Amino acid sequence: MRLNRLTAYVTAVLTAGASVLCLAPSAQAATQRVTAADLGPAGPWLRLQDQGPSTNPPGVQEVSPFADPVHWNGSLHLAIGPGQQSQAAHYYTAGVQLSTVLASEISYDSYVDSAHTTTTGTGPNLQLPMFCNGAFTTLSFQPQLATDAEGRHGVVPDIWQHWDSGPSGIWRTSRAVASFPAGGDAPLSDFAAACTGATSGVIGLIGNVGSLGDPAASLDTYVDNLTVNGTTYDFAVDGTATAQVDLHTTATGVAGTAVFHSPADGPEFADPGTRLLISASTTPAPGDVQVTIDGIPATVTSEGGHLVAQLPEPLADRLLPGGTLTVPFTITLPGGTGGGYGYGYGGGGGDHGTVTVTAQLLARGYQPLQPTNVSAEDSITF
Repeated sequence: MRLNRLTAYVTAVLTAGASVLCLAPSAQAATQRVTAADLGPAGPWLRLQDQGPSTNPPGVQEVSPFADPVHWNGSLHLAIGPGQQSQAAHYYTAGVQLSTVLASEISYDSYVDSAHTTTTGTGPNLQLPMFCNGAFTTLSFQPQLATDAEGRHGVVPDIWQHWDSGPSGIWRTSRAVASFPAGGDAPLSDFAAACTGATSGVIGLIGNVGSLGDPAASLDTYVDNLTVNGTTYDFAVDGTATAQVDLHTTATGVAGTAVFHSPADGPEFADPGTRLLISASTTPAPGDVQVTIDGIPATVTSEGGHLVAQLPEPLADRLLPGGTLTVPFTITLPGGTGGGYGYGYGGGGGDHGTVTVTAQLLARGYQPLQPTNVSAEDSITF
């Protein structure tokens, strides 16, 4: 049986002793993009099937177009059926003391798709394969015992959740190390305090969906923005979504169309919607402006010097790769375009002004409708 990369690394360390496990300094803060080409036996990220025979058949382990809530450019898809396991693992060239790793952010984002999941209250893990005083183990973050950045306790399906461990985050050890039994849970700071010898150190990180306890259960998840030791790993597809806005004047103000497009190799957005930011030479009160989006009256508020118009519900179920979302809108200004109400919209007497509209694509992220990084603007002068 051929040795996988982790097995070879562990064997070398245990054979050569303490001098082999050099302790690397903490990495500088950076974001590394991980694409489908980076997964596989020749890439920096290994899937379960790339690491040799396993007692658990591999499930789905792929870079997916499903957009994450930070970069909106895809994510790591991990899904398992009965008896399966899924993971993507990245190993360092040298170990890093857990106390050093703990000095910077340890976090990740996760999403559980309830439509293809039979288990409840379970999500994907961020794992740290490591040595503790010469003994190998894998520490797994326990999201079901944690509270996410939005204040939600445990795993909530069909919404992105951000998990930030910190010293008090609860982790589970796969093997008995120091005073911790196999399968034991403890704050990460406790593991860091116990694993300080020369043959101690974290040797990588893993996105993982493992045993569910129920042999007939399934779990369909997405993870992204795995952040360990000063580096964030951003799983992404190759294509980039785009936006375009076109405006024209009407008898009562401005009308236009926002067009959002994802190419065939681009990201997928759940529950897409639109948010309009409206600014003018002189900004009127929100109550003096009426906006429709896709023919539906929108709520208009004021924020940061703009008027903001948004519908409370998405405009579609999905914006898929290769798809386009076209959104017509109208903006009725006080007194119309020729009313001369002093708002700078260009009314009679040669009074001219400019209106600028920025259309943002919204999608399901940490909240049901969250602004993405896909937007465009257009301006028109009266």
